[in-house]
Amino acid sequence: MIAAMAIPDDPKAWALAQAERLRSDPKGWARDQGERAKKMVNIAPFSDEHLKEELIVLRAGVARAKQLSSDERIALHDAIVDLRERIAPGGAIVSGAKIGLAASILPVVGMITGPILGGAYGALRSKQLASVRTEIDEMLRTVVRSGQR
Repeated sequence: MIAAMAIPDDPKAWALAQAERLRSDPKGWARDQGERAKKMVNIAPFSDEHLKEELIVLRAGVARAKQLSSDERIALHDAIVDLRERIAPGGAIVSGAKIGLAASILPVVGMITGPILGGAYGALRSKQLASVRTEIDEMLRTVVRSGQR
């Protein structure tokens, strides 16, 4: 079990305190839960803004791949493969399920339905990123070819 998701010593008192906080300060409660979820789950692959920034950096690296040393080319290759795995259907489903598990702390989302809904979102997100995966595959081919002199 995730450390941040551990069951408190007195679950009834904890649940009552959460309900009271939710009633008295719903925005503060939601903000705190969102921060708690961010600490538990890396949501970067699902952020369009982060994906755009990551692609800009990778494109710049690929553009100068022929000037990179062997170690730099390997690091670039590994970064591209890492991104490819995160947005591939399997990786996106797992990441989505993690987000769903983190969201399960919300009253509307349960411990079972959270990961299922998150996984479904991950599958949808992966489908939406099919064109990005095609570009990433081309980046990988370019990096590999640049190492063949």
